[in-house]
Amino acid sequence: MPEGLHYLSHLEFKTLTALAEVLVIGEDERLTPEEVSHNVDRYLSTFKARRKWVVRIALLGLLLYPLLRLHAPFSMMAPQERLDFVKRRFMSDVTERRISGLWRTLVQAMIRVAQQLVYLGYYGDKRTFASVGYVPFSERPRFAAAVSKVQPYRPRVAALTPADLEGSTIEADVVVIGSGAAGAILGYRLAETGRQVLMLERGEHVDPSDFSEDEAEMFSGLYADGALQLSRDFRFQVLQGMCVGGTTVVNNAVSFDLPERVFRRWNDPNELDAGLDETRLRESFRTVRRLIGVREQTETRLQPGASKFVEGIERLGLDTPPNRFGVVEANLADCLGSGYCNIGCAFGKKLSMLDTVLPWAQQRFGPDGLRIASECRADRIVASDGGAEAVACRLSDGRRLQVNARTIVVAAGALNSSELLLRSKLGGPLVGRYVGFNVGSPITADFDEELSSYDGLQISHYLEPPPERGFVLETWFNPVVSQALAMPGWFEDHYRNMRRYAHMTSAGVLVGTTSRDSRVRLALTGGLDIDYKPTQEELGKLIDGLKLTGRIYLAAGARRVMPTTLRYHEFRSERELDRLDQLIKDSSDISLGTGHPQGGNAMSRDPHKGVVDPSFRVRGFENLYVCDASVFPSSIGVNPQLTVMALADYAAPLIAQKSS
Repeated sequence: MPEGLHYLSHLEFKTLTALAEVLVIGEDERLTPEEVSHNVDRYLSTFKARRKWVVRIALLGLLLYPLLRLHAPFSMMAPQERLDFVKRRFMSDVTERRISGLWRTLVQAMIRVAQQLVYLGYYGDKRTFASVGYVPFSERPRFAAAVSKVQPYRPRVAALTPADLEGSTIEADVVVIGSGAAGAILGYRLAETGRQVLMLERGEHVDPSDFSEDEAEMFSGLYADGALQLSRDFRFQVLQGMCVGGTTVVNNAVSFDLPERVFRRWNDPNELDAGLDETRLRESFRTVRRLIGVREQTETRLQPGASKFVEGIERLGLDTPPNRFGVVEANLADCLGSGYCNIGCAFGKKLSMLDTVLPWAQQRFGPDGLRIASECRADRIVASDGGAEAVACRLSDGRRLQVNARTIVVAAGALNSSELLLRSKLGGPLVGRYVGFNVGSPITADFDEELSSYDGLQISHYLEPPPERGFVLETWFNPVVSQALAMPGWFEDHYRNMRRYAHMTSAGVLVGTTSRDSRVRLALTGGLDIDYKPTQEELGKLIDGLKLTGRIYLAAGARRVMPTTLRYHEFRSERELDRLDQLIKDSSDISLGTGHPQGGNAMSRDPHKGVVDPSFRVRGFENLYVCDASVFPSSIGVNPQLTVMALADYAAPLIAQKSS
């Protein structure tokens, strides 16, 4: 029996080891399959997500599935037999649709989860870095000069932990649930009006001084459940941060204004009828831009591979109207280009809520102006007779806590706010309805020369074609583990592609969803059941964007481009790219994900269209509000961070006035 296991059982360890033996194929393997599995075991033992059961189910299914085909359990097969079985039964059966319906979905989910665990355990180990050409920031030649510019003193958040909270009941003036893009701005602005704010955050407080270069460690500390949010068909992943500062700690800080066409639809009385004051909202956008330091990143060290994106766009003549093209705007200041935006910037250059607004509020308004209780999960809002009375919470040490408050503001993010209202049975039948996303999928390009795309700002450029095309392109590249999880190919193809990691760059296609059928429900297994499947129109726009991205890179001299399709494909010419329409029949044929969930508690003057009214008040309650991306009446099609913050700035005086 393997020694020193912390999370995996003996059978799970053996199953994962057996998969690692056939997934990581090459003559220069740097780790043994057992070492890969031990790495995964250590990672899972620190991963605090409630939905870790998904991992156990996937490994159990992998172990037992061969029995249905009259083979020995997976870990008991000979290596070549195991490889042949995985290729034939798992891959061919799924990609060629030899199995269908729910069974195909489950098999696909099983192999996807299991293989990503292997890649996490393998490429997350520093011993593999040299073989793929990855150099951590601390080992790059420019590191010493770069960090010499880091300020020795930066404001820090003071957060309460469960050990600081005594008793089973506490009192508060205003409770804000969530500490991310919306919660932080609301907390700051409400404290500015003289209200005493208590902020509840279910994630941990991780100080930037404790951020590391270990991607797996940062996934565990900063994402938790936010890394295991999957749609009900397991084909769509929604990534969100879960820590003090929320997703702003682990996003790319890209800041777009609300598109004019989207605002017009939101406010159209015959459409969504949001009832927003345009003048006030525009002023809130300007205010937030100044507050968080949004600026074009022209002076930043951009990811080197983005030069190929620029070159291809210029050669194709796409850098002129009606297209919009340029370097992204973001709340980054003097970025060092570590490439660590998605695992937390330890250098204070990404101006997240953890680095700016939250500590600023505590410094400005004193210890009682803004208190932050971390590791405090809001389970339910207690309400009666048209008033919200308290928030029933559970602390990470298992204790229950009731927070009595005069005003309660839910700002837990698009999905979590809907979950809280559903668990509380508040908000009416529209809660969780009309959920939208910016659906994303990348395409990877391989060039002859070494690019080292990881050494710079992860998202650096964008291309926005005319609105009718329905997508936005953004350059995108990651440290080695995250890129391995998104790398196209299986088995030998994946392994060979990772050996070209230093020669690659990529861009993502974002499509704002338009379906009104998507929703979230409470899942029987805990958490949320995300009921979303791309429409054919949305999928068509995504394919259109992928083909354009491929053409851009080919025009810049790429030797091949690769979408993240289920069946591996690489394209070397524009003619080959045109086959994508035939190769992607539905969402099961391509990897999809997002960090941009929106909607679920839509704002509208019409009670038949929205959960909250134009003052962000939940209908039927005088002192219960919702303000975050969940109040978006529809998806906006671009990175939503700035819109979330602007709405929070807009909402704060309304909440302060009505609930004072």
